[in-house]
Amino acid sequence: MAKLYRHYGYVVFRRCVVYLGDPTAAQDAVQDVFVRALRAASNFRGEASPRTWLCRIADQLCVDLLRRRWRNPVSTESSRDEGLELATEAAVGDDDRESLLTVRHLLEGLDPDSVRLAVLYYVDELTQEELAQELGVSRRTIGKRLQLLLEHARGMLREENAS
Repeated sequence: MAKLYRHYGYVVFRRCVVYLGDPTAAQDAVQDVFVRALRAASNFRGEASPRTWLCRIADQLCVDLLRRRWRNPVSTESSRDEGLELATEAAVGDDDRESLLTVRHLLEGLDPDSVRLAVLYYVDELTQEELAQELGVSRRTIGKRLQLLLEHARGMLREENAS
């Protein structure tokens, strides 16, 4: 497990930061991801790469955390933005940091299932067919949800540009 952590820990951390927006919460989530992976190691059959397996665990954990946040909202918006900027400052360039902050802002207004869909489609670059299989819905449903995501993002960007 230490080898997996050394090799994929940062990938899982970055993914959790995208979901959660808070580096401290992301660090806690990474620990939980590897605890879950350790517990489930005997069930890992190697059908997917270790990276994919760990990212799926991270996705589920982060979506669960977002659902809890959704039910019990706490206002931490400014600290999350500052934390995200600090977490990415040394790791990415200015263009990437700005993109990451924009994406995080766009994801904040979405329900956890939509956030997961966006991450799987835009970060992992799964096809609509792969998304349908992964999420257990029809390809047509995926197309509709992606269209709603785009409309949401365009609306937010229009509002932001109008301000």
